[in-house]
Amino acid sequence: MYNSKFLLLVEGGIRINILRILLLTTLILTLSSFVGAADVIHANSTLSIQDAVDSADPGDEILVAPGTYTENIFINKDNLVIKSSGDSGDTTIVADDSSTYVINIQGDNVTIQGLSVSGGLHGIVLENSKDSTLKNNVVYSNLFFGIYLSNSNNITLENNTIYNNTNGINLVFSSGNQISGNKVFNDTLGSSTHNIFLNNSHNNKLQRNTVSNGDYGIAMRYSNNNNLTSNNAYANNRGIYLTLTSGKNTLLDNQVNSNLMSGIILDNAGSGNNLINNTVRLNTATGIWLANSSNNNLNINNASENSKGIYLQSSASENTLSGNIVNSNTGSGIVLENAGSNNNLTGNIVDSNVNYGIYLVRSSNNYLLSNNASRNSKGIYIVDSSGNKVSSNILSDTITEGIMLSISNGNTLSRNRAFNNSFGIYLNSSDSNNISSNTVTSSRRFSIGLCAASNGNQIFDNHFNSTYNTRVRNASNDWNKTKTKGTSIAGGPYIGGNFWEKPDGTGHSQIYNDTDGDGITDEDGIIKVFTTENVMDYLPLVAVAPPVVPAANFSTNVSSGYAPLTVQFTDLSEDATSRNWDFGDGNNSSEQNPIHSYPIVGSYTVNLTVYNPDGTDSKTAVITVLEEGGNEGNETEILPTANFTVNKTGGYYPLTVLFTDTSQNATGRSWDVDGDGVEDSNEASFAYTYTSRGTYEAKLTAINANGTNIKTTTITVEKKSSGGSSSGGGGGGSPESAQNVEVKELSQVFITNDKTIKFNFVKNATCVVYVEFDAKKTAGKTTTIVEQLKNTSTLVSGVPSDEIYKFFNIWVGNSGYATEKNIENPVIGFKVEKAWVQDEKIDQSSITLNRYSNKTWEQLPASLSGEDNKYLYFTAETPGFSSFAITGKASASQEKTATEIQSEDEPDNSEENTGDTGSEAEQETEPEKNMGMPGFEMIYGVAGLLAVFLYKKK
Repeated sequence: MYNSKFLLLVEGGIRINILRILLLTTLILTLSSFVGAADVIHANSTLSIQDAVDSADPGDEILVAPGTYTENIFINKDNLVIKSSGDSGDTTIVADDSSTYVINIQGDNVTIQGLSVSGGLHGIVLENSKDSTLKNNVVYSNLFFGIYLSNSNNITLENNTIYNNTNGINLVFSSGNQISGNKVFNDTLGSSTHNIFLNNSHNNKLQRNTVSNGDYGIAMRYSNNNNLTSNNAYANNRGIYLTLTSGKNTLLDNQVNSNLMSGIILDNAGSGNNLINNTVRLNTATGIWLANSSNNNLNINNASENSKGIYLQSSASENTLSGNIVNSNTGSGIVLENAGSNNNLTGNIVDSNVNYGIYLVRSSNNYLLSNNASRNSKGIYIVDSSGNKVSSNILSDTITEGIMLSISNGNTLSRNRAFNNSFGIYLNSSDSNNISSNTVTSSRRFSIGLCAASNGNQIFDNHFNSTYNTRVRNASNDWNKTKTKGTSIAGGPYIGGNFWEKPDGTGHSQIYNDTDGDGITDEDGIIKVFTTENVMDYLPLVAVAPPVVPAANFSTNVSSGYAPLTVQFTDLSEDATSRNWDFGDGNNSSEQNPIHSYPIVGSYTVNLTVYNPDGTDSKTAVITVLEEGGNEGNETEILPTANFTVNKTGGYYPLTVLFTDTSQNATGRSWDVDGDGVEDSNEASFAYTYTSRGTYEAKLTAINANGTNIKTTTITVEKKSSGGSSSGGGGGGSPESAQNVEVKELSQVFITNDKTIKFNFVKNATCVVYVEFDAKKTAGKTTTIVEQLKNTSTLVSGVPSDEIYKFFNIWVGNSGYATEKNIENPVIGFKVEKAWVQDEKIDQSSITLNRYSNKTWEQLPASLSGEDNKYLYFTAETPGFSSFAITGKASASQEKTATEIQSEDEPDNSEENTGDTGSEAEQETEPEKNMGMPGFEMIYGVAGLLAVFLYKKK
């Protein structure tokens, strides 16, 4: 009789033991689970790397033991990892055949990591490869290329050190690659060397690479849509070089300094390249140089302390240069030489250059708009050029002329401000130029000068106010135009001649009246012509107070709602003596603040018209009346109505303005109050500080689910006269007492969200080395100020209890930016003099950063990050930025402290070395190739026992 627990009766009467089935199934599953598992292969003194590659299957990992391998390696398999089992630099591959490549990869998804590669024609070559990675390798002393990609895409080159090759990293027909954190250099600078070279390669990202001592730091030809971000190119002949139709590339936040020729060069490059927020300083020749390159954008770069700042030549046309800082160059700031036409120079700061601020030579039909050129030899100098428009620029404090035209005809100079120059405007052998609506004041010699060879120029509607206004050598120029209706520069109702003023009040336009109200000087109805040597102005202007036209404005308590809807209207108009409301439903009112009811569903356009003797003005708004309980799908979409108030619309810089949103039906908002196109805040009310003079358009965009609405206003920021005295804050908007500031240093960075932002204080003026945080919100170009103080900050009460090293303040950007909403992970790097530690017998481990917040001092632990002969360097995390103090505690024994410092600086390596040796010894006893099945012998044993068991059961 059979036990049913162990016996199964199947069709045909076959008896099968259930236990045997279970055991066989378990064995099969166990063995099959190891099929296809990755092997680990060990290359060492008995198994070459090439042998390991030849024996490997896709998915295997080859661990290379430390040592030197003399061989050339060819990899034509996919999905391999080859890496050193030791530290970086312990494993070296030297070419056995120096006429070919040390490592040649023709497979996909291959990783090479932690190897040193040298002595070949090229170091590491990827041909027709994709998705491979080269990481933490050292590639040096190869005849031509360190790392060479040919027709290889989506490759990652990360944290490699590459030196003493002809080209460090070379890409040919290779796209979509990520090249980041590499160091590429040469011991000596040779000709025709390229640290990173892209040839016919597109859509690559080059980030945080450091390139030095090459003929070219980073070079591109026939390469488009590449992104170069936060790279450092220094001590090359040329820092970054784009040529041969390379277009639509982006160069952002790169440091391109101290190169022996020029920093950034576009030479016969393509169009659409964007150079944004790069720092290009201390280059021997030119900071940024464009030749035969058109339709490119240079925005908010710093091109200072070079020979030339920015240089356009050889038919470089239709380029835009905006918001750049071009200061302290040993030659000129911005130079256009044979540069073609339609280049637009807007909003650049060109300051303290030895020669000229902006210099045009044989360059016509360009636009120079709203630039600030101060403290140069000449502000704007135009030679042998025509058809240029020079408008709304500020020219001040030059050695010679604010604006000078030489052998230049048919140019337009309008709405410029020139003050404290030798000559405000000077024309040398220049004809048929239009000079109008300029303000020229405080000239040291003359407001305007024309040489004897300057003829046919029309000079009108200008405001001249200097002790001596004209030096004119011929009488063949026109000093007024036909009397034309329009607002003159002096505020009169007609445009004619010029406004002639003198600082002592004896100017022609000051001593004569206007009896008929047309804004032209006259006496008893007879025009008083202004005459001086070779100047005859037949329609000289007189100052006229402009008419005060009313400005219509109103608000409502609601702009939409269900019928019947009652609306309170409030008249906010200025300079109005009367008004009329048209409520859009046939009803009107002349009350100032009426209440009106809408009983019927619909959309009504309300019009307020206001009056005074000088004119009228109107404003409209829409009131939407809805049917309560109506079909939601048929309801009218309600748009927001943008509106805001400011506490001031002008003043001297630094000027702080409070903006308050008063919009209706808005669920969100975006402020751009400096006109740079970058959001400054999204708060309902915030303060913004303007740190430089200019006229700014402040814009509020009100937002809801149905759309947006915009309102703008103008903020005018001026420079305060240097003749007065001032007191109060530490400058730049700081609330600290100026008398308590020992020294301060500024650092400027372009803040973009989701990036780590670091303000470095390179002048070493204070105890703060850097300020760092992660940005959660874009703020654009931002200034951080560190103030090192003489005593305790005037903004705090009390002092920390320990020994004080330094007090200092940190101010980041404008009011309200450096909050938890906008930044995270803020860190301060600071330094402490070793002499203070020794003299005051300070326990180094007690050094602490203290922050004043909420009327109390908070201790922030500091970590030692390094030292040199003079300083100890620390970092400390901080909840925010305000007033700080660095403190330390005196130790019981200076000698003990010194001993402790020494023991920290000299780590014990014996245990670490012992561990490494043991690891190497274990590797030597392992088989050359792991069989891929851990516990393989145990499985064989189980299988043998199972076979015996089954045999005995038969």
